[in-house]
Amino acid sequence: MNGKSLSEPMTIGLIAIVCVAFVLSVFCFASMFVFNKESSLTIDGESGTDNPENENEYPGADPETVAKIESLKSEIAVYDKILASDYMLLVNKEHPLPEGYSPSSLIDTESNPALKLETVAAIKIQEFINAAKEAGYSCKVVTAYRSNAEQEAVYNFAYQSEINAGYTSEEAEARIGLSVAKPGYSEFETGYTVCIAENSSVTKEEMLESDLYKYISENIYKYGFILRYPEGKQDITGYEFDPFCYRYIGDEGVADGVLTMSHAQYIYEKNFSFEEYIDYLTAKRAYAEQNLNVSTADTDRH
Repeated sequence: MNGKSLSEPMTIGLIAIVCVAFVLSVFCFASMFVFNKESSLTIDGESGTDNPENENEYPGADPETVAKIESLKSEIAVYDKILASDYMLLVNKEHPLPEGYSPSSLIDTESNPALKLETVAAIKIQEFINAAKEAGYSCKVVTAYRSNAEQEAVYNFAYQSEINAGYTSEEAEARIGLSVAKPGYSEFETGYTVCIAENSSVTKEEMLESDLYKYISENIYKYGFILRYPEGKQDITGYEFDPFCYRYIGDEGVADGVLTMSHAQYIYEKNFSFEEYIDYLTAKRAYAEQNLNVSTADTDRH
């Protein structure tokens, strides 16, 4: 009786120990499997991990090269987005309006309800006019959106005036070509371009000598507008200096690692024409694409 009673607890204990050991072994094996699997995945925002998708796209590339490639791709995407924006639509003698172009969301300008601008441009120019008024200056919109037919009428009137003054057809076209655009090639057809002055009878000389012009020059960029035809840029813009004419290109701040200020502020600080700024953005994009091609070519050689 006593021998039997002792062997039974020993047997039960041995079985229990074996079971516990088996469970612990299974647990340890499963933990190692899960750990190894997780350690091979990329965790966003953490260093020292690899992205399987990038490894497949750039086989043999080190993490630094992959990061550079992805950064360049993002940079190019930013430039593409900027250049494709409606506010960056370049219109001049070499760049006509797109076929069938029609500005959207035109509204009356507050300071001159007979004239229209694209909605945001109209709001922003009124904000500027209000700020100028608070600073002690009076101004209003004197020219704004023109339809293709209206631009044609303006051009024909200017042309006929030169003919009536005794100029030949070629001379008339050359003379008005510095200040009046042909229909389809006019900034005023975009809905983003405006002329502002104290009133419509102010001459160019009077504008240049006014305190209002100084105030406009130093402040209008804050509202997303640029001087469309700056002084000394005639060979680039195709038109003579015009102190009345301003173009809305957007006033949003840019902090994406590519640009660190608004487009209008950059143009103001660098004394760029609109054409020069578009060329600048295009060149920056091309440079990024060139670096991208070099970087991806390097991964192909590994």
